[in-house]
Amino acid sequence: MTNVRELLARLNPTVARLDGTAGRGAVELTNIDIAGALGMVPAGIGRDLLELLHGPDPSRGDILLVLEGITRMALEERNRRSKDYADARATWGIAECMARFNRDREERTIRHLEILKARVAVARDRLWPERLEERLPEIATVAIGYMKGERLSNRERATVLGVGDSTYREGWAEVVDWLLTQMLEAEQCAANRFCHALQQSAA
Repeated sequence: MTNVRELLARLNPTVARLDGTAGRGAVELTNIDIAGALGMVPAGIGRDLLELLHGPDPSRGDILLVLEGITRMALEERNRRSKDYADARATWGIAECMARFNRDREERTIRHLEILKARVAVARDRLWPERLEERLPEIATVAIGYMKGERLSNRERATVLGVGDSTYREGWAEVVDWLLTQMLEAEQCAANRFCHALQQSAA
């Protein structure tokens, strides 16, 4: 089948052609068919990326929608990681205080406290750098550029973010990689839904 992403770029012509399957010839799809299939893709960052990256003439509004989606994803994940860390600290702190109150130094209690303390360390290591909001425009630029085919080195990404190489590797690389994974998966899911809707239109 024709790459369905290419059909978005051909919304301006009157008719696009979709390669047939199962022995059928090419099926003609009008702009209405393509736009209707796109409308069947659930709203969200996946569809927004699909339109921004492959649409015929992305507008400033399309860019802002994607930037809003990236910002929401990043801040929600940052908050989730911060909450996980706070919860782990609280759980460990309560258990340690109760052990002291009860003067409980049994081996199983000590082992349990060590496990809880280790969970705090793991959650702390997963925290994202502070002042994330200040870096999000540059992070979004790097992420969208990657999806457009740009392949920047870590050093080049660090330059875009305005940080040193080691600072990028130790903190910001994980943020960028996480966002890219989410964006790639969301865009692929949207493309799959778009393809399914097109097949139904062509049936």
